[in-house]
Amino acid sequence: MNTKTHRKRGIIVGITGGIACGKTTVSQLLAEKGAIPINADEIGHQLLKADSPVITELTNEFGEDILEESGNISRKKLGAIVFVDKAARERLNSILHPLIIERSRTHAQQLVKEDPSCVVLLDAPLLIEAGAYDSVDLIVVVSSSPEIQIKRIIERSKAQNRPLTETDAQARIDSQMPLSEKIKYADVVIENEGTLEELKKQVDTLWDKLQSDSGILPK
Repeated sequence: MNTKTHRKRGIIVGITGGIACGKTTVSQLLAEKGAIPINADEIGHQLLKADSPVITELTNEFGEDILEESGNISRKKLGAIVFVDKAARERLNSILHPLIIERSRTHAQQLVKEDPSCVVLLDAPLLIEAGAYDSVDLIVVVSSSPEIQIKRIIERSKAQNRPLTETDAQARIDSQMPLSEKIKYADVVIENEGTLEELKKQVDTLWDKLQSDSGILPK
């Protein structure tokens, strides 16, 4: 990456958007070019493991029934509660989000400090909702139509052997901030409704912008 000589640290790019819009795919394509991805969802999944520092708080809030035999929290059982109950979802977010933000932000800041030439990707579905957008230098929103989101959610759930109905898929979309609102925060919008090749062209354009800086200066 060609960097400006006065840059004191690398660039942190927030990748967000609606569920099943292709955030992770965009992150993977950028990672192939040399960017360093940090996946907030993966951090959240780790916090549902038996050794999580918030496991007791979660079971106190949602009951012992959400536990699997392994001691991990069942994402399916927890999801069945929070995706249909806004108050429960907000309680879950209040428990998990502070830790997710802290861990992802700390990791990102460490990376860009160590290597001023790097681009770090913070792949976070709730980047804006959680108020973490002020910790990134550029916000990229990946968007798709609701019809495509529903199709992808159902296909992905079947592939994971946790099949969802169209109603389930819509509930997951409705549980997030509308894409139209997220786009208001975006510095770059990537529309993922076509082929992979079309998506790659948009990612290439974004990468060129990051390479040349194009006015992107670390905060």
